[in-house]
Amino acid sequence: MFFRFLVLLLPAATLAAQHSDTALKNPFQSPDDRARGGAFFRSQCASCHGVDGKGGASGPSLASGSFRHASNDEGLFRVITKGVAGTSMPGFSMNGREIWQIVGFIRGLSAGRAGAAKGNAAAGEQLFAANKCTNCHWLNGGGAPRGLDLSAIGTRLSAVELAQALVDPSAEVAPEYWMWTATVKNGQKLRGSRLNEDTFSLQILDSTGKLRSVLKADLQEQTLERRSAMPSFKDKLTAQQVDDVVAYLATLQGAAK
Repeated sequence: MFFRFLVLLLPAATLAAQHSDTALKNPFQSPDDRARGGAFFRSQCASCHGVDGKGGASGPSLASGSFRHASNDEGLFRVITKGVAGTSMPGFSMNGREIWQIVGFIRGLSAGRAGAAKGNAAAGEQLFAANKCTNCHWLNGGGAPRGLDLSAIGTRLSAVELAQALVDPSAEVAPEYWMWTATVKNGQKLRGSRLNEDTFSLQILDSTGKLRSVLKADLQEQTLERRSAMPSFKDKLTAQQVDDVVAYLATLQGAAK
């Protein structure tokens, strides 16, 4: 009975602690709690923040361990329950234990991401430009929108993940970057990334970076390949050059807001 009473009191206690010098600590951090938090996260949060917490169409990455609107577990609890005014982040009406379990899961996203970039960022920036990466990627208001926006990639991926993306880009590909190809009934070939789909149509970002709406009735065939359109740089860059590019990408933290 006391345990249940404690769980119900946690939201109120969290708000009261905002005026205290001592922040509340998460009381539910067991592996089972984090697993349950992961299930809640995937059902309630993944549509905005991505299944892996690395960011999505309308939500920032939560995998870096650094948060714009929260500096501790109590702050994360408050953001989840109250939302963030002026953003698309709503408040969620869940019991205290469920919220804490989600907080535990989010904290776990940054675990195992250790490994600071060890290359030369200046040299990496030159390699980035020489390989014309902005022909596909968007960066700080310029470039092309066909690939992942790199403006804040340093907060989204760790150094290890950045290196993997360079040498083996198809190892882990978010669904919005799977390669979609189709043949229209008039023989025209289409290729791009599938953004949205309903009963009768698809919205794609084609290989030229143009947003298009395609009627399914007009298609002769279509396929969806779960791989990246980005080429591997495994045989194009030396190990040191990969480290340099990773060091540069790690500096991309997005504009301060």
